[in-house]
Amino acid sequence: MGTTFHGPSPWPHITRAIRTRGSRHAAIAHLGQDAPTLLPLRGGDVLVVNASRAAVRAHLTSPVALAYYRDAGVRVLSSPDLHANVIATERWAVIGSANASHSSTIAVEGVVITDDPDLVAAVRGFIDGIEEVTEVDQVFLDNAVAQWQIGRAVPVPGVSGRGQADPGFLPAQVTRMFLRHIIEFQPGPAEHHAWAAESRHRRAPAGPAVKYQLEWFHHDKSDSLLRRGDVLVFVTADHEWLYPPAVVDSEAVAIPRSPGAVGHLLRSRTDLDPIPVPVAEQILADAGHPGARLRVDHRIASPSLRVAVLGLWDL
Repeated sequence: MGTTFHGPSPWPHITRAIRTRGSRHAAIAHLGQDAPTLLPLRGGDVLVVNASRAAVRAHLTSPVALAYYRDAGVRVLSSPDLHANVIATERWAVIGSANASHSSTIAVEGVVITDDPDLVAAVRGFIDGIEEVTEVDQVFLDNAVAQWQIGRAVPVPGVSGRGQADPGFLPAQVTRMFLRHIIEFQPGPAEHHAWAAESRHRRAPAGPAVKYQLEWFHHDKSDSLLRRGDVLVFVTADHEWLYPPAVVDSEAVAIPRSPGAVGHLLRSRTDLDPIPVPVAEQILADAGHPGARLRVDHRIASPSLRVAVLGLWDL
């Protein structure tokens, strides 16, 4: 391969380059919620990130991503002064501007990927030589979750990118909507911290500017393949409550040590409440949809029914 430059959208090349055998060392300044889909690290790898109080409060580095990597066996370290974005595998070095975040995938970025052994060694030496680092352990994660809750997303030129201050909720056109029963399962550390930070089931105040929240949806790969922008509506197992819509906000992420299980990040509104299923059924019947099938998992194929379901919450 030699040495190549990739821009303005280098993440597919970065992800492909680091899917190699052997350990990977990465120094990535900021991690978005969906960093694991871009930066697929595994047990034994090393990740240095800027998870300072300021970065977490500004929603530039996500406790969800930190917990995910730690749960996967990655050694995660925080350096409050880190601004570099470099990666070293046993064969490749990646040097460039890209943070591991969705905003980076829509920004104009540039990276150099090289198999020059001197550069690979230099990048790994740089990462291993970063001083004043703090191990991201359970106590660190708990503190990061607290900082995230009281912070807010703010636009920072060159870091948070366009669209970060208010990422929006529903896509411009809802073409895929699914009804799913809420699945009860024992969450691992990644899911636990996602829920503790911003779960719809724990509506703790997160500051007056907070309008949206993120959480994990854990399911089996055999379930219908979801993609970013799909809308999910959940019903409780006892068919008592219908929860407000949530939007799939990431590609599928494999759950560590859970064969066949994947997770998606879901974006939902903090100001919408669940509706009793009988009430929702009556409203939909009055709107011309007596067979809405709110008690069965299925894809809501009817465009008019999708509109009526969203209308339950005036969306």
